[in-house]
Parts: sequence; C-alpha cells; structure tokens
Amino acid sequence: MNAISVLTAAAIGYFAWGDYMMALGLAVAIAYLWAQAPTRIQAGLIAFVYYLAASRGLLKGTAVFFGTEASPLLGVVFWVFSSALLAAPWAFFWPRHRSGYWWRLCAVLVAVTVPPLGLFGWGNPLTAAGALFPRTGWAGLLATYALMLIYCYAVARSRARNMLAGTLAGHVALVLALIYGGSQSDPVTSARGVNTRLSGVGLGHYDFLQTYENNRSLIEIARRESTHTVLLPESVAGLWQSATVQLWADAGQLPELVFLGAAEPRSGGDYSNVIVAVTPHGAQIVYRQRVPVPFGMWHPWREDSAVAHWKDTGWFEIGGTRYGALLCYEQLLMWPVLQTYAGRPSLLLAPTNSWWSHDTSIPAIQKSVITAWARLFDVPAVIAFNY
Repeated sequence: MNAISVLTAAAIGYFAWGDYMMALGLAVAIAYLWAQAPTRIQAGLIAFVYYLAASRGLLKGTAVFFGTEASPLLGVVFWVFSSALLAAPWAFFWPRHRSGYWWRLCAVLVAVTVPPLGLFGWGNPLTAAGALFPRTGWAGLLATYALMLIYCYAVARSRARNMLAGTLAGHVALVLALIYGGSQSDPVTSARGVNTRLSGVGLGHYDFLQTYENNRSLIEIARRESTHTVLLPESVAGLWQSATVQLWADAGQLPELVFLGAAEPRSGGDYSNVIVAVTPHGAQIVYRQRVPVPFGMWHPWREDSAVAHWKDTGWFEIGGTRYGALLCYEQLLMWPVLQTYAGRPSLLLAPTNSWWSHDTSIPAIQKSVITAWARLFDVPAVIAFNY
C-alpha cells in the first residue's frame, strides 16, 4: 500500500499538471494520500514525488536556461532541491494522531504559497479551484480547501466502514465538482494574444541590430491584427530605450492598444522586466515584474540582475479599464496570482518568453493554470508566448 500511495502521488502530479486544464482538479486528492500516510517520512515522500512529477519540465528547461557553461547536473539539483523544499511542510505538519487536519492542512498550504517557499511554489493544489468551482472567486478557494479536508478526515475514522464512507464522499464530491466545472465555459474577450518566434530575447542580453529587426517584425505583427487590444510576449521588444520608443511612436496604423514585453535598463547594470502599453498617445511602461525567476533572472549579488518589484501591485489602469498582469514566472506562483486578482481587473495579461522551456511541459502548465484562474474569478485572460 505504501508504494502504491507514492506511485499514485506521482501520477497525480504528472496528469494534473499538463495539457488538460480540467485535470488540475485531481490535485486535491494529494490531501488524501498525505493524510493516510502511516509515517512522517512517507507523508513527505508522497509530497516530494508529487512535486517532482508536477515540475518535471525543470529537468530539461533549467539546463537550457543556464546554457552550456553550467553543469549538466544543475537541472537535476534544482528540480530535486525545489521539490524537497516544497515537500518539507507536508512532512512537518503531518499529524501522527490523525487529528487537527483543519489547521495542519491550512498551515501546509500557507507555507507553500507565501515566501520564502512561495518563491518556488509551483504545483499548488489549490489551483484546482478553477477547474472545480469556476466563477465562484474566493469562495471557490475555500470550497477547494473544504474538499481537501473531507479527504483528510475520511482517513481519521477509526472504523474501516466509516473510513470507506468518508473516502467515498470525497470521491463523489470531486466527481460532481469536475462535472460542474467541465460544463462551464471560459470567459471570453475580443483582445488577442499573439505568439511569436523571435530569437535573441531574454536574460537581459540584447543585440542592438537583432532588437531593431525584432521590433520591426512586432510592429508588422500588430498591424495585421484587427482587434482593439493586442498582447505580444514577454521580453520581445528588448531594451526599452529611446530608439525603441521612437520606433513604436512612428509606427502608425496600430491597434488602439498594444501591450508588449521589454526590459527597462536601470543604473548599475540591472534591469526591470516590464510590460509596455503603446497607444495613439504614446508608449509607457505600465507594469514591472514582481517576481523574476530566482537565480535565473533575479540574482541581486550580480550587476546584471532583474529587479524584483515585490511591493508593486499586480494591476494598472488605462482609460478607465483595470488590467491585471502576471508576467511569465508569476503565473506559476499562487501569491502573485491572488494579489493580482485582489485588484479586481477586467482583463488579465499573461505574456511569456518560453525560448528555454518550449520543449518541456512548462508552457502547457502555464496555459492550464492561467485558464484555471481566469475561470475561477470569471476574468478573461490573454496569453502570448515567444517560442
């Protein structure tokens, strides 16, 4: 039974976090496996293999991200170490006497959501709320937590008959929620996200001529769109300097509102990962990334680090409309997502630069997660990837 539980946890992590958004609903079942673990070590092992499977894309993606100059073992170390960190609260708060689940599970979920562990807090099972309880907002998060508690208390029963009844109740509730969630449609918008395949963007290193050619291509891409609002991917505009600003200012014949990713150079050699809004009245930076990728982009001990704008909000306003923003890595973490939706935006912008992860499971997971949150809060989302 112990080996079966571990393998089941790995299967949940693999299938819940992938191409099919509704499969996210399966993530809540990790609470049942955790609660029925006979020892603290196995409780931690169940969570560990769940996170390993959910973050499997890191194994290859990290190696590509850091390049050939880094050790080939770097991806393995980062993948295993981050999964172990996220599994630690599940082991620490596991109840030996099968009691106190209501606060222990809450403590686990808070620990893997907020910093410092929240900086690596992908695979959060509460993300299942968007698949199970669309259009319910914050109440849907509470309902997802309640469903996980049902699973926990099912195994707290001393008699096998009562345990079976509790387990059955949890399964029935999950199936009914999946049926309900699957019957609901995604919120829609006329805004359009456009995927691109531009080279030489990302990590703060930009070639001037390549940046110029990329921006010319982006202007032509935006011109071909007939909709009012267009979103282009993260980082594609390169360094947002006076020449780039003037290039977009002189473009003409653009949609009314074009959002695109860029890098804002700062004194000292570091930069901010930003979203720029281009309108008939000019161009301006409207959002600076709160959570750049730790160690990959955010390394404050170096001069070429991305700046983490921790205290900024996750939304901004243009023309009386409030837009939410989740810039690439932020899409995978729960606390930036909740901070953004707390601002009650009318449209969510989700640009991403996937040059390092396009051959992994990560882009599909990002799309599933963004769709799930959009469904939960009934706010349409616009997604744009640079591959």
